[in-house]
Amino acid sequence: MGVIPFSDFKVFDVLLKSIPNATQFQIGNSSAIRYAQLFDINPTLQVFCNRGTSGIDGSTSTAIGAALASKKQTVFVTGDLSFFYDSNALWNNYIPKDFRILLINNNGGGIFRILPGHKNTENFDTYFETTHHLKAQKIGELYGFEYESAANEGELKAALSEFYHASDRPKLLEIFTPKNENDDVLLKYFSYIK
Repeated sequence: MGVIPFSDFKVFDVLLKSIPNATQFQIGNSSAIRYAQLFDINPTLQVFCNRGTSGIDGSTSTAIGAALASKKQTVFVTGDLSFFYDSNALWNNYIPKDFRILLINNNGGGIFRILPGHKNTENFDTYFETTHHLKAQKIGELYGFEYESAANEGELKAALSEFYHASDRPKLLEIFTPKNENDDVLLKYFSYIK
């Protein structure tokens, strides 16, 4: 397949290699779990996923509840739609300091872009994909999270170098990926493995 450009696929490759051993790993639904299942996951991790109604409900709430019940550090990887939809989950006083959110923000999910059809049209953007230009920084700050962002592989690896270290507050790393390229990379991967 060659060099994989920065995309959702590349981000999952980097993230899954970065998670510390013996961590509780919570995976958001929809695109997040679909990408995660394409990779070998560290067998020392406790892996969980929550499937909500319409694919976006409750995964942040589940991850925080699981973090409270566990003595292990919890790392939660999620997509933008699930995160913004369930952002009220962050409105509580009990989130452990070692809780970590890895948010993949591709401006609208993109799960429908891998299906055949007319992408990059107004009808597609309006009726099939939830296109947005939201960023999580203000939400993170509102709820007392340390916030950092990355928009390329170098920034991502630099941010991850200390992301899992002990801190006084939980952390949120928002990773911006190219909405209109993610499906092309994934479809090329599927074609490559055929």
